[in-house]
Amino acid sequence: AIAIAKRIVAGGVKQRDKYLEFLSAGGSQYPLDTLKRAGIDLATPEPVSEAMNTFKALVDELESLL
Repeated sequence: AIAIAKRIVAGGVKQRDKYLEFLSAGGSQYPLDTLKRAGIDLATPEPVSEAMNTFKALVDELESLL
């Protein structure tokens, strides 16, 4: 979800359209194939790494507030 949200914000209309295509696929394909249509390839480490970096940034921000 983090990877999709970041891509929509950064990618504008093109990425939004990919996301809508992803949603319209429903359960008609395997989940990994559907995510690829949205531009997220879970066969690579990038989406997980991106999510971990986002989580770390949020934890760091929380720690700075405490």
